[in-house]
Amino acid sequence: MSMKEKKQKNTATIVFMAIIVIAIGVGFWAILENKSKIDQQKGFVKSENDEVNTILNKDYEINYPATPTEVVKVYSRISVCAYNQSMSDEELMQITEKMRQLFDEELLQANPIEEQLEDLKKDREEYKKAKKTISNYVVGKNSTVETAKIDGKECASLISSYLVQEGNGYTKTYERFILRKDENGKWKILGWNLVEEPEETEEQ
Repeated sequence: MSMKEKKQKNTATIVFMAIIVIAIGVGFWAILENKSKIDQQKGFVKSENDEVNTILNKDYEINYPATPTEVVKVYSRISVCAYNQSMSDEELMQITEKMRQLFDEELLQANPIEEQLEDLKKDREEYKKAKKTISNYVVGKNSTVETAKIDGKECASLISSYLVQEGNGYTKTYERFILRKDENGKWKILGWNLVEEPEETEEQ
């Protein structure tokens, strides 16, 4: 085989390999693009913030927290994320919507999302100016959950505490959550209020 023929063969080989590489690249991009579309159809959200991303991609329709304690733990985690993490306005709206999935219908009606979102934005701004962060939260033991029937519906109450850092100092607040079972057997948050320090709490 002459040098010219060898050079032509090598050139053809290089061109062929380049076409293969491009084809593989296009195919891989198509797969990723298709996956992205499927994720969007399923409601999956992609955020640059890992904690925001984790929370937004939780499906509470399928995996709703089973107990009052777990509901308050999920709510507390979302709240900490909402106050501590940097995010876009769109992500904050989505975080707020996630939080509202844990609310009782009565609380939803009394607390329109527009008002809740506006209050949350103001609180976030105040936290930022004061350099405040929620450094930890603690939810009461399962054994401390109090239950009762009110107007024929199962209700429960428990306490969660929040440790807030401001500069070099810390403050701790305690909140009693009231939950009610809905018609699907899911515990939903009906409301909460500040209380004195309880005798026992459980680390999350």
